[in-house]
Amino acid sequence: MKNKLSKLILIAGLIIIGAMGAYAFSFRNMTLDLIQISDTHISNRQDTAYKALGSSKELLKDAIEQINEIKGLDFVLFTGDMVDSATKENYHDFYKLLTKLKYPSLNTFGNHDFHGEMTKEEVLETVKNYNPNYTFSDTYYAFSPKTDYRIIILDATMEDSANGTLPQEQLQFLDNELSQNQDKIVVIALHHPSVEPFVANEHTLLNAKDFNEILLKYKNPIVVLSGHYHATRLHHWGNLVFVSTPSLVTYPMAFRHIKIVNFKDRVEYKFEFIPTRLDEVKELNRQSVISYSTLSGNIYDRDLTFIYHKRHPKSVRYKRNKIKNATKQTKTSKREIKKLSQAKDIKPKKQPKEKKIKDTETKNKKSIFNFFKKKNNIEQELPQTQQEQEM
Repeated sequence: MKNKLSKLILIAGLIIIGAMGAYAFSFRNMTLDLIQISDTHISNRQDTAYKALGSSKELLKDAIEQINEIKGLDFVLFTGDMVDSATKENYHDFYKLLTKLKYPSLNTFGNHDFHGEMTKEEVLETVKNYNPNYTFSDTYYAFSPKTDYRIIILDATMEDSANGTLPQEQLQFLDNELSQNQDKIVVIALHHPSVEPFVANEHTLLNAKDFNEILLKYKNPIVVLSGHYHATRLHHWGNLVFVSTPSLVTYPMAFRHIKIVNFKDRVEYKFEFIPTRLDEVKELNRQSVISYSTLSGNIYDRDLTFIYHKRHPKSVRYKRNKIKNATKQTKTSKREIKKLSQAKDIKPKKQPKEKKIKDTETKNKKSIFNFFKKKNNIEQELPQTQQEQEM
């Protein structure tokens, strides 16, 4: 009797452990946990009025030490301008520091990454040689770290220019990727932001309108990560989230911890702002830059947690629209519509109310397009100075 009881307890224990393991794996697959670092500008040059280049290596070293203390990260993403100029020495120094990073890393490319003595082909080959995780043949690519997520990396750099543009082949690549992954949360990373944190005519993404119009075609959650402006901004509009992360060598000298959890009915976002700990370097740089408050953003640009509620496929509104669309195709009579609605436990809506819903949706769609066109008059515009040219 005791042996049978022991066997039953053992079996029950194994079942519980197996169930817990399955749950942990499932939840882990729902979560994307990453670090975004931008504009590290690794260099051996002296400080400028805008960038603490002399401390660039110490700042990255401090960031890596803080990242290694965070548990459970999936990877670290550098969003461009890893080095201040494209030299073999700068890339060697950058990847030597990354040997201390205990998490895998990937990157987008910024204008400074190709500006220097190395060609674009040489830079790509150097990155592939130093980073075993960079297994891609080009400067733009896509991968799925987990079944719930798709990461799309783009390259908007232009030769001898701080402006950016996405070639037609990359726009088509983006559209195809979004079309094929409408059931996933998509994270897009590129150096140049499509929603500017402030106006800077010499640093803009020239075809941002084309890029944003592609995003607006899709309804799944989409996050766009960028750097370039050395500024801290967070914009979220419906299913779209735009994240600008500051430079590691310009005040406020910080990076981001981004955690996304994909539930069946909602997506939870958590953005954590992590400053470097070199306070003396930070204070000296703050005194030299213009409009440091514009670069640091407000409290909601730095730390923010919010929830995006999905339109669940089994919602009442979804069923009602499905019934309405079916009746249009089959020309069902009003009596049959009423019977079909009652069968689904849905009360048929009156025509005026349906018209009101339609008008509201049209109004929301127009407001989304206006969101990309309007300029933020509250924020200060950085003057076209030497500081802007150094970005």
